[in-house]
Amino acid sequence: RARPYRCPAQLDVEEVVRDSAGRMVTWTGLGFARVRDGAGLTFRVDNVPYPMEYELLLRYEPESAEDWEAVVSVSSRVLPTSSRCGNLLPSEQMYRETLPHSQRYVLLSRPFCFEPSTPYEVTMRLQRAGVTQRHPGAFILMDSLVLLPRVSELPGFLGAEAEARQEELERYQCLEVFRMPPPHPLAQACARLVCSVSALMHGGALPCQCDPQGSRSSECQVQGGQCECKPHVIGRRCDHCAPGSYGFGPLGCSPCSCSPEGSVSQLCHQVSGQCRCQPGTVGRQCDQCQPGHWGFPACRPCQCNGHAEECDPRTGTCLRCRDHTSGRHCERCQDGYYGNPVLGSGQQCRPCPCPGYPGTRHYHGSGCHADDETHHIVCLCAPGYTGE
Repeated sequence: RARPYRCPAQLDVEEVVRDSAGRMVTWTGLGFARVRDGAGLTFRVDNVPYPMEYELLLRYEPESAEDWEAVVSVSSRVLPTSSRCGNLLPSEQMYRETLPHSQRYVLLSRPFCFEPSTPYEVTMRLQRAGVTQRHPGAFILMDSLVLLPRVSELPGFLGAEAEARQEELERYQCLEVFRMPPPHPLAQACARLVCSVSALMHGGALPCQCDPQGSRSSECQVQGGQCECKPHVIGRRCDHCAPGSYGFGPLGCSPCSCSPEGSVSQLCHQVSGQCRCQPGTVGRQCDQCQPGHWGFPACRPCQCNGHAEECDPRTGTCLRCRDHTSGRHCERCQDGYYGNPVLGSGQQCRPCPCPGYPGTRHYHGSGCHADDETHHIVCLCAPGYTGE
């Protein structure tokens, strides 16, 4: 059963996650890094548990049927001090690897010696293979950099029992299972061996460290230490929101629910939940037209003839028409006023002189209009009054 201590695994950073709609996603952490043809990417490594050689594995996902190439360098500004890594020069190692479009990971050609308490930078330039002209519209999706320990260097894999353990690791392909997510269930022999490898590297079992806000309890899985997470929370410790959710807290995280029509993607700001909006849309979920527009998702400007700035976001009917105008587009004068308020006419709505003006006690009309021929103002009298 789950315990508050776990068998640490160097490879337990893998996370099989689902988006807020429950669909399986193909990345292993917070998301892909989308890298343009000819651009670079840097991974910082500062949490190595044991001084030894590690194989470097790159996980990626192509966007087209083209092979790519990675020029990789591993370096540190701090000189190595451990007996295992301290005599290795130079301190920088270069690789040039092909990333076939038919694969999803590549193992770099040589291992590198990493040691604890030392910051490293793994820098790579990514480009399409076999071409000299860079294409600004070509991208590759980079998932992660994985350090695979060369377990034959560990004390528990030396001596009389080493050959049998090594043979078991290879027979059951215990380490290969971690190369691509989701990892397949480990055979019983692998579970025991991986736990032994991890314990040797970390100096014993590690506490679960389940996040008190994001996890359901303080207990975790014995192998790998995965805590039981609240809704839309991921991470071994349940300490951050899943892609497509936000607002990490005591209740877990909430779905972003970004509008498919109005947002750039289904990902939102981890704290505020603000989605990234397409031009012309606003709102936390990008599901509204910007002020002065209506008809989401085909937002278009309000047509109010210059007499109002806003209109009903669903119908386009102008709101709070000024200048004594009325109508869906503020295109006619209010009762008691005359003129042509349509934009470009050059006219305004003027009060009807019948005989006073609207709002005064001498006004006895209900409306008026200008005669087309004489241009005289013709009053419409209120009940009980007649014109001269």
